[in-house]
Amino acid sequence: MTGRAIAVIVALVAACSDSQSSNPVARLSLSPPWASIDVGQGATRDTVRATFINAAGDTVRSDSVQWSSSNSGVASITAAGLIRPQAVGQATIRGTVGAEVASRSITVTDPVLIGAGDIGSCVSPHDEATAVLIDSLAGTVVTLGDNDYSDATPTPAYGVCYDSTWGRHKPRTHPAPGDDDRRGGSLADYFAHFGAAAHGPTGYYSFDLGDWHIVVLNTTPFADSTQARWLRDDLAAHPKLCTLAISHRPRFSSGNTHSAATQGPVFQPLYDAHAEILLSGNDHDYERFGPQAPDQTPDADSGVVQFVVGTGGKSHGKINLPLEPSSVAQNDDSYGVLTLTLHASGYDWRFVHVAGRTFTDSGTAACH
Repeated sequence: MTGRAIAVIVALVAACSDSQSSNPVARLSLSPPWASIDVGQGATRDTVRATFINAAGDTVRSDSVQWSSSNSGVASITAAGLIRPQAVGQATIRGTVGAEVASRSITVTDPVLIGAGDIGSCVSPHDEATAVLIDSLAGTVVTLGDNDYSDATPTPAYGVCYDSTWGRHKPRTHPAPGDDDRRGGSLADYFAHFGAAAHGPTGYYSFDLGDWHIVVLNTTPFADSTQARWLRDDLAAHPKLCTLAISHRPRFSSGNTHSAATQGPVFQPLYDAHAEILLSGNDHDYERFGPQAPDQTPDADSGVVQFVVGTGGKSHGKINLPLEPSSVAQNDDSYGVLTLTLHASGYDWRFVHVAGRTFTDSGTAACH
């Protein structure tokens, strides 16, 4: 055999090998494209849908796919391709169409809470940047008030600015009202926009998420005696190991609006009930406080950790010096959201910044 013939054979073998290695194969596409979901994404909540894409690149109807899970105790899948989280762990979702098989691994985590305040602006692009962050995060969304601003000309109807960004996450959102959600001195438009999720006409409510009890307050501008009494009664009726509260106005802040003594009737009951976390907005910055008592004395055993997360996209404020006592992390130039992974006896926190910024803050703490 001549050298030329050998070279031709080698080239043919190589071409055949390349062709085989590049042969298209079936795959599963996830929507939203989350590699993990949390156990808070239950049967009545939006969740991940698997779609079978065959080797030809065509989408196969879900009812033509044979779906299965390697661990249905962690994540099951319906005939429509909806992945349902069941317990913390990992499972492989598999779709079969004739001789073609495609699979994806998915992780189920403890419940995740995602939130920020001071969000919807029709004259700022930054609320869209934070909404894009949430697109990639599985979990329950909470707003910390000032959801929608009337900062365009002509003044848009309530909800227009919010709906253009964070609005796409409304099905998984628990809102809290802020001062700028009042139009004409009333929260009527806020209640109409968010519907049953806003819990009108009071605007305060509570719910459980995993092993945690979550309280959402209406502090626009402050919690009156009726709401303070309701808060104490609600906390007494839900003696969970781990409790979190949301109040638009922060009790303590080094930001432009400073600490608010009017929020004492909120902070004191939370401290008395050994609550873990108070989430607030109002100041357009990020600030985390160490666990503290109502008089700002550090209290590692029973103190409430307050996060100010007014970074939803409206605008930046300013962290002022001197800092308030117990302030341990601050930033006033990064938009972003706070994520809280809620374990049975503790939590992890992480500030997720928008593209182009670098500030972050993260850690782990135990419940009282």
